[in-house]
Amino acid sequence: MNPPLGFVLLTHQNPSQILFLCEQLTSLFDGAPIVVHHDFGKCRLNIELFPRNVSFVADWMHTRWGGWGVVAGQLKATRQLYARYNPDWFVVLSESDFPIKPASYVLENLYQGEFDCYLHHRRIGCCRLPVPPEGFGTDNFTHPAWERLAFERYVAIGFGFYKLATRMNWKTKAIYLRQPFFIRRFTPFDGSFSCYAGDYWLTGNRSTAEVLLEETERRQRLINHFSHRPNPDEGFLQTFLCNVPELRISPDNKRYADWTGQVNHPRTLTRADFPGLLASPAHFARKFHFDPESLYRLSLSLMPQSRTG
Repeated sequence: MNPPLGFVLLTHQNPSQILFLCEQLTSLFDGAPIVVHHDFGKCRLNIELFPRNVSFVADWMHTRWGGWGVVAGQLKATRQLYARYNPDWFVVLSESDFPIKPASYVLENLYQGEFDCYLHHRRIGCCRLPVPPEGFGTDNFTHPAWERLAFERYVAIGFGFYKLATRMNWKTKAIYLRQPFFIRRFTPFDGSFSCYAGDYWLTGNRSTAEVLLEETERRQRLINHFSHRPNPDEGFLQTFLCNVPELRISPDNKRYADWTGQVNHPRTLTRADFPGLLASPAHFARKFHFDPESLYRLSLSLMPQSRTG
């Protein structure tokens, strides 16, 4: 019998937090299979300490913020999860994420929902709104000017001179060809294929995994394109999946994140945030400060009454 849910974890630091998360997911989700892609080049990890339902990607990738290795690692881990366990649903998390809803709520929500995938996305077109230097604030991925950032990252043909511009204190650090003539000839976006982008973290069902893992010419062309673009984690999955008409994709990724006053990462969550988290309809939240005592209390609040009484 296939498990209802499996987890893909992308990790590179904080071994104690990784172990703690795996233990709590194991307890809360009844031993659900967990496949971890860990960058052992950045951080040592004693895999013997982990529960038996946790496995690790052997041919792991080196990862860095904004690099292709994160996406490649997730694809490897997702392939391993489905080759070994073939769950009905899969959830992608980092070591600093944590569940904020009971397993029964999450599963009921997924099985009774009308979508195959929960992935934040928006269609990306040519946009010339100025990018605010202070960042996008609370709106983040939904900010109108974020479309310009995504268009320049994934669609336009850019020529960067960042080091020179920084040394000379120039405001402009790259020039971009935005004309459809060039884009249609030198990118995958030939007019019949649109770019989508948004927040990286997703939940998907088996149909989503099958599409994601099937090795097709279009998939390889997108890999070739996005692997040479900045921050491909915020564009590859959205572009690939949202161009598959058979998949029903919700822009609500079931994640809680607070971008107030932030630029590159959401605000770190603490015990003071717990009431708001539990009131949220999201399934998981990110990113948490590692406070084992507080997170364990949060975990206890998500367990069935018979297991906590």
